[in-house]
Amino acid sequence: MISVIFNQGIMIQDIVEKPIDRDFVMVRPEKVLISFIENSIYLGVLWVKPWRIIGSIGTGKIEAVGLDVDSSLNGKKVLIMPFSKKYGGIGTEIDGLLSETAVIPDDSIFEIPSDYEDKILLYPFASIATQIAERYKGERVLIIGSGITSILTHLALTPYSEVNIFTDIQIPKELGITPIKNPEKKWDVVVVATMRSWARYAAEKLITDNGTVVIPTFMSSWPPACPKNSVKIYPEKVQGALQLLDKIPEKIFNILIGYSDDIMSSIPTSKNGVIVEVNKAIPVTL
Repeated sequence: MISVIFNQGIMIQDIVEKPIDRDFVMVRPEKVLISFIENSIYLGVLWVKPWRIIGSIGTGKIEAVGLDVDSSLNGKKVLIMPFSKKYGGIGTEIDGLLSETAVIPDDSIFEIPSDYEDKILLYPFASIATQIAERYKGERVLIIGSGITSILTHLALTPYSEVNIFTDIQIPKELGITPIKNPEKKWDVVVVATMRSWARYAAEKLITDNGTVVIPTFMSSWPPACPKNSVKIYPEKVQGALQLLDKIPEKIFNILIGYSDDIMSSIPTSKNGVIVEVNKAIPVTL
């Protein structure tokens, strides 16, 4: 089974097919979004166990199910989220999607229409942004980071809250976001939407006395330490996430997301994310 793995570097290997546990499904991946997770593994910011199959977010078709999984899911198109409440991060703490077939926990998938658009691959980020907007609507929010989570959280909060982004990375002007360079005042909520460790320490100094540090989280074991008054928010199926995706114009989606037929040359990504079609990209890479 041809797979993209981490083993002191990212590489292509032919490995043994994984067995299907009772509460897992076997998926044939179709499209996988390479994003900050794979970038962080490549750059050494995020360590994963050697021989781990990477690839955290994607779509695919279920080919087989475990004994404890509803058999009616066979043949269904599904979205694979990057986090399982039972087992942790997909493509980080357990094996992921960049493989001919992938074995995935059933609590990290949900069925999608056969005519879905590629925007559905941003659902995990929209999920987190929607949860933040619901919890902290009306409060003053600072977002640290410039990735998809930051941009969608800014979009979700803008109608309801004073919200700003703090980053040293340039954000495309077309997004209509002007980051602040020196956050001088204190904020009710600081969202740490970056893997950089300095941001978690800075966030603690930027909140008010009763403020909250929000950490979007895609793994059980990360971050290794959290600031005081912090809350973790995980990607999950929530009401409102699809509506948030609908608000993203096609032009903005194309600025954020690119496409590639070559997995290895796409890591690290040239944009906030890159979509690869697995059945095309793996043979091309080999």
